[in-house]
Order: sequence, then C-alpha cells, then structure tokens
Amino acid sequence: MTIRDARFFGASCGQIMNDSDIFPQYQPPDWSPLQKALAAVFGTAASEAAAAFWFVGFVEGPVDVGELRVYEHSVTRRQLALDRDGSAYRWLNEVGGYVRVDEESALIEALL
Repeated sequence: MTIRDARFFGASCGQIMNDSDIFPQYQPPDWSPLQKALAAVFGTAASEAAAAFWFVGFVEGPVDVGELRVYEHSVTRRQLALDRDGSAYRWLNEVGGYVRVDEESALIEALL
C-alpha cells in the first residue's frame, strides 16, 4: 500500500490519516551495540568490520530486553539483531519472537 493509497483508504472510511499514522517515529541509527559486539569478538579489526554493515532499524525484542537494533551486512545480506548492550538475538518462528544467542556465532553467521 502506498502513502497515497493509505490516505485514500483512511478518507474513504471517514478517517484522516497523517504521516505519523503510517510511519514510525524517526530514530537515528544506533551503531554502539554493533561496535561493542564486534570489538568483543574481533578486537581491533572491529571498526573495519562495522563499516560493512547497514543500520536497518529498531524492532521489538523480548519483554525483559526492549528494543533491538537490526543491522544488515552489505555483502552477505544477512541480518544481525542486537540489544543496547551488544548481546545478539535471533528470530525463531517456533516462539514467534527473538531469543538470545551467542554473539560470536551470530556475528560469524552474518559475515559468512
């Protein structure tokens, strides 16, 4: 659905839709968790490794953790979800949410 379609649909239902109804509030990229996780695994090569990732956005994590930051590797196109402290998470369909995983294996999986 395009923005125009969404506004038209809202208007046809008697509602006026604003951009804030369609798009989430903007939050700037948070690179700190990725840098922490990479430094813990790769040491001084972390800054070079971080340059190969894009910031995708924020997603809802486990209730006790809060928001996760999602990054995508520019070559492998594999995503990596981290909490604010740099701990890694993976989506599992079986539980319908993110679960904690080992940082090293999550980083290696994203890079290979």
